[in-house]
Amino acid sequence: MNLLSEEKSLPQKISEDIITFILEENLKPGDKLPNETILSERLNAGRSSVREAMKLLASRNIVTIRQGSGTYISSSPGMVDDPLGFTFIGNKQKLINDLLEVRFLLEPPIAAMAATRADKKDIKKSPHFAMKLKTY
Repeated sequence: MNLLSEEKSLPQKISEDIITFILEENLKPGDKLPNETILSERLNAGRSSVREAMKLLASRNIVTIRQGSGTYISSSPGMVDDPLGFTFIGNKQKLINDLLEVRFLLEPPIAAMAATRADKKDIKKSPHFAMKLKTY
């Protein structure tokens, strides 16, 4: 893979800076963002780059652009890459602990059910599981 293709464009970088700004300012859904001029000064970026970044954020349902009124935090912020909106959860450690707790609640019973219902054909499909059976 070409490393250049993985580099982020300037509007992508600025959109990440705007997300950081939203989090740092503790903005909530419905809150209005500063205008392009103020954001471009604060982020040390050109207005056209800020405008493109806003379009990216709007396409990801993070902001809503209202012509003539301004740009607002979406009422249900979520991104294509983050449909549950985990980016906007402040306490990441608690998020990790909560997600692990849910996994521990769900996964063992699912694995047990799969193991008790597996037949020889299913076991053959899973070479890792079949190999473990041979070692016992």
